[in-house]
Amino acid sequence: MKRNFDRHKEKVITLLSCGLLITIVLSVLALLSGAVMKLFGFEYKSVGSVILFFIVAAILSYPLSLIASALPKALLSLNKLSIQEAKLLYVFLDTFATYWGLRITDYFMPSVSVKDISIVVVALIFALLGMSDIEKRSKDDE
Repeated sequence: MKRNFDRHKEKVITLLSCGLLITIVLSVLALLSGAVMKLFGFEYKSVGSVILFFIVAAILSYPLSLIASALPKALLSLNKLSIQEAKLLYVFLDTFATYWGLRITDYFMPSVSVKDISIVVVALIFALLGMSDIEKRSKDDE
């Protein structure tokens, strides 16, 4: 009984540690993104609302982002797209996914106010940063 409890205790501690690490990373990204968006009219009531805004938006946009990542890779591996076309498609789809995640979160969160231009800029930055995943995939295929 004691050994079983210790094993579960270690799993819970590991899970909580991973959750805390992910929250810290997301918080740093949220604050950096919020700083960029502030240049384009992003308004918020507290730093906590900025962090919550980006965490919720990341969760909401995640399913669409999976499609945005998988579709160009699949078309590239089937030789239906060139590497440049796959990158362009990825940037467009990922920007779209992130835009809607941020837009929906803004709609339901009264503690933040976001202008479309700030959403587009940050969504495009995130898409451009994630574009290297498409490049890795094409190099793996060679």
